[in-house]
Amino acid sequence: MLLSVSLLTACAPIEEPVILEHQAGGAILSIPLESDEQTEPPAPAVPVLNPSPARVQPPPALYSGGVYMYNTETDTVVFAKNEHVKYPPASIAKIMTLLVVMDNTDDLNSPVEVTREAFADFDNGDPNFDGAAIAGIEVGQTNLSYLDCLYALMLPSGCEAANILAYNAGGRSIPSFIDMMNEKALELGCLNTNFTNASGLYEENFYTTAYDMFLITKYTLDKYPMFREIYEKPFHQMPANKAYPEPYPARNVNQGLRILHDMDFAVGIKIGSIYEYFHGGVRLDGFMTLASIAEKNGLTFIIISLDADYYNEEGKWSGYHYEDHAVLYEWAYKTFEKSG
Repeated sequence: MLLSVSLLTACAPIEEPVILEHQAGGAILSIPLESDEQTEPPAPAVPVLNPSPARVQPPPALYSGGVYMYNTETDTVVFAKNEHVKYPPASIAKIMTLLVVMDNTDDLNSPVEVTREAFADFDNGDPNFDGAAIAGIEVGQTNLSYLDCLYALMLPSGCEAANILAYNAGGRSIPSFIDMMNEKALELGCLNTNFTNASGLYEENFYTTAYDMFLITKYTLDKYPMFREIYEKPFHQMPANKAYPEPYPARNVNQGLRILHDMDFAVGIKIGSIYEYFHGGVRLDGFMTLASIAEKNGLTFIIISLDADYYNEEGKWSGYHYEDHAVLYEWAYKTFEKSG
């Protein structure tokens, strides 16, 4: 007990310099000891965008209904338009599907079970589920892993891959997986988001915002470096099945910024594209969404956009989602630099 008290006393902070007296050659030397108190080094300067986004002209008018643009190095919102307005996400919802799978799967190389239930959505008579993008997976296939399905989910935007992942990671229950998606959204602070399926196919109560999808995308980028490896890969070799007797490539369809606009510094993380949908029994022209990231001149920007018209004035595919991101990146890299 006495030893404990002595140790505590010895460790008590010293308020004043202590004077030790030491006898040398008959003289008494007083040696002051430095105080335990130390001056903290100055905090490093926080980098900022120069000029401030608040002091510059915004970019030209954009086609997308909701937009959120963010700079990672300076933690700065660069541009926002209707960022809290609810829109259907289309296939960029698959980013959340990937996140929840990775959160709840210990070994991505472990096999998945491919049941008929994973394909039921596409045979239920709902016109919003007709013509869904698929990745060539067959019912009953036994040579698929979670990782194969993640590539099939992100690169060709396979909706059957989304359901297979949801079934397996959701404890053999797709509805349970949807609950997990919504729980994760709330955990991340997404207050204006409701997921109703894992694929992004249109349903009337399925919505998100540009800001909420930014939170989901940024969190996934930060937590899982493998996410980037997946969305940047040109293609993934899928294992053979009855429809494809030899291994076949699942190709990346997200690279319009590089292909259409020659932006090698920008990557389409995930596109969403619905050419038509039915709301209240009424057919409506479709829309496009996009999550992308760009790195150049020491600056990294993330853009989320929602609700760009699928068709242009001539009734052809517009590519407006890519147009908006290209305009924003050109504007940002001409306008801003990092200082501090």
